[in-house]
Amino acid sequence: MATCPRCKGHLTESHKCPRRPLIVVAEITAAALAGGFVGLLLVAIFDRAGQITDTDYSISVLAGALIAVGIHRALRSP
Repeated sequence: MATCPRCKGHLTESHKCPRRPLIVVAEITAAALAGGFVGLLLVAIFDRAGQITDTDYSISVLAGALIAVGIHRALRSP
């Protein structure tokens, strides 16, 4: 059986080379940054009086990042 010149895997009719680790890391980082920004934006929209502490801001950014990464991984999995 022939092998793929790029990834050295078996060449079948449905062969797809695995994505490079750097691209995967970049996609996950971009999803986390976007989710963190959306979390921060939602807090800014709903907390007009400024009653939220800095800890709550960081929790909302982390929660947004984790939710975004989870959604990204769920949508990208085969």
